[in-house]
Amino acid sequence: MRRLIKQVLRHPRLTAYLKSIYNEGKAEGLGGSGPETHLAEASPITCRLSSFSQLRLNLLVPALDIQHLFGGIATALSLFEALVAEVGLDHVRIILTDQQRFEHANNPAFADWDVRTLDQEDRPGRCIVAAGDRHARSLAVGPGDRFVATAWWTALSARAIQDWQAATCQLPQPAKYLYLIQDYEPGFYPWSSRYALAESTYHDAERFMALFNTSLLQRYFIQMGYRFPQAHAFEPVLHPSLRQQRKRLQGQAKERRLLVYGRPGVARNAFELTVMALRAWVARGGGAGWRFVSAGEAHPAIQLGPDCQLTALGKLSLEQYASELSRAAVGLSLMISPHPSYPPLEMAAFGLQVVSNSYGPKDLSELHPAILTVQPLTPAAIAEKLDLAAQRAFLEHQPDVIHGRAWQRYVDEDGGFDAVAAHLLRQWL
Repeated sequence: MRRLIKQVLRHPRLTAYLKSIYNEGKAEGLGGSGPETHLAEASPITCRLSSFSQLRLNLLVPALDIQHLFGGIATALSLFEALVAEVGLDHVRIILTDQQRFEHANNPAFADWDVRTLDQEDRPGRCIVAAGDRHARSLAVGPGDRFVATAWWTALSARAIQDWQAATCQLPQPAKYLYLIQDYEPGFYPWSSRYALAESTYHDAERFMALFNTSLLQRYFIQMGYRFPQAHAFEPVLHPSLRQQRKRLQGQAKERRLLVYGRPGVARNAFELTVMALRAWVARGGGAGWRFVSAGEAHPAIQLGPDCQLTALGKLSLEQYASELSRAAVGLSLMISPHPSYPPLEMAAFGLQVVSNSYGPKDLSELHPAILTVQPLTPAAIAEKLDLAAQRAFLEHQPDVIHGRAWQRYVDEDGGFDAVAAHLLRQWL
């Protein structure tokens, strides 16, 4: 029986057909729990009036455990820390919209914060509220609470909470919330309920102040026809740890090693297309003598051709990642999104020849000549760029050609949000 099941699973059309029969049965009540009728992340947060009336900043993030602290959540926490420091507040809350419980052991950095659930008494000071379990529970909200949204479903919550606050506390109008926009999030889904709800959060922009993760992303929204009366953007900088490692490892000899940013679980990183392109490059003789490694997410080894496979390194520490960047000569990192994505920039900063993609106004080759962009994206087109990258990788070293202030700022400047926070607060609170 196991052998038969394995044979069935090797046939994608048959597997898809069986799934369709199963889903039709669920929809008709023949089995399973029926079709999805509720989006858990978008469920409303019920509010109650708090006895605490002073100004308090609230950060809405999905989770806070260490394993979630990368990318968007890490950026949101850095921004929030700068906002709190700038305004000099003692009273702040982090509301975990998707997490039912939080324990200090899950993230020792917050060991001195008070941890509470929705149904517990509100307290001043520094507090973390796990709001994943909302059934018959409510969030205490006072007239001085202000909210920072960090993903589309947290923006829905922020808007609803401030509507309730205005009505309950008899404010002349709902307070504005700060909306940290880090990608065009409707693109994370097919046309669907989630797509529609995510897209809805960019409308009625008079209700919030928008902060974009890069001016490239902001430009995409403008090209799409969105209008934001109050909008600001910040630019990426090389992570401080990677900047230190870059200086320490500078001059290390490059190997015939191709580093892939490979995340099979994140559709916008186009892992299937990445593998197809590598196989196309190997088939045309481009991979002879090269080692292929993938960083970002664990996955089984993938055969690319005779005696050639893509080996997963999984999620690396910053030190391990820097070591890989210093060894590799060529990088391949795709991001089907208007956000520039950090890996192509990090690869170029460590001296790799990089193949990535353009998208809308995004063309990373304008930032640095070591980044080769592909559009439209096909395995053959990517393979051609890999040919060029491999040829350039071992040419006699030439000094970096800095394309303007943007790249110099990326590799040399700290990524503090202090100036951004000061500018935002003058217009927000």
